[in-house]
Amino acid sequence: MRARRHFVIVLLLAGIAQAQVVDRMVAVVNKHVILESELDQATRVEFLLQSKPIERLTSVDQTAVLERLIDRSLLDQQIVNPNMLDPAPEELKAKIEELRQGIPGASTNENWKTILAGYGLTQQDVEEQLTSQFRILRFIDLRFRGLVRIDKDAIAAYYQDRFLPEVRKRNASEPQLSEVSDKIEQILAEQRIDELLNSWLKTLRAQAHIERMLPAAATNAGTP
Repeated sequence: MRARRHFVIVLLLAGIAQAQVVDRMVAVVNKHVILESELDQATRVEFLLQSKPIERLTSVDQTAVLERLIDRSLLDQQIVNPNMLDPAPEELKAKIEELRQGIPGASTNENWKTILAGYGLTQQDVEEQLTSQFRILRFIDLRFRGLVRIDKDAIAAYYQDRFLPEVRKRNASEPQLSEVSDKIEQILAEQRIDELLNSWLKTLRAQAHIERMLPAAATNAGTP
C-alpha cells in the first residue's frame, strides 16, 4: 500500500511539473500574467493566417509576437466592459470563412481541419485569437475615430503626391479626385489612428510594469 501511494505521489508531482513547464510565465504586464501557452497559441495562429510554415518559427518571431501580446494586454486593461466589444457568433463565423478563403487549400472543411492540425491548432484556438482581435480593434476605433479629422487639403495632397504616382506606375487610367476622395480620406484616417495608437501605447508602456521571462537571447534589447 505504501509503495502504491508513493507511486501515485510521484505521478502527481510529475504532472504538476509538466503543467508548470507548459504554462510557465513569459511576461507580466501590470500583474497580468502572459503564459507560454498563450504565446504559443498566438504565434501559431499568426503563422497560420500568414500561411507561413510553423517549422520556420524563430526566437525572433516569438519575441515579436510576445511584444504584440504585451500591447494587447495593455489595451485590454483599459477596456471596462470587454464582453460588449466581442463579436457576435455570426460575425466570428463570417470572419473565419473570410480568412479561410485567403489560406491555400482551406476552402473545404476537411482540408481546414488538416491545416489546423498541421499548425497544432483547433478551431477554438483560432476563434479565441480572432475574438481578442475584434475586441481590441473595436476599442481602438471607439477611442480614436472621433478624434480624427481629415481636411480637403490633406486629401488633395495625398492624391497628387501618393495616389497618382502609384496609378501611373501601373499604367492605369487616372481617376478624378472626386472619384477617390472618400477612399483617400479613409486611408488618411486609418494612418492617423495608427499614429494616435502608437503614441498612446508608448505612454502605456512607459507607465506600466513589464517583466519578460523569455531567454535573454530572444528578447529585444532596449525595449521598455
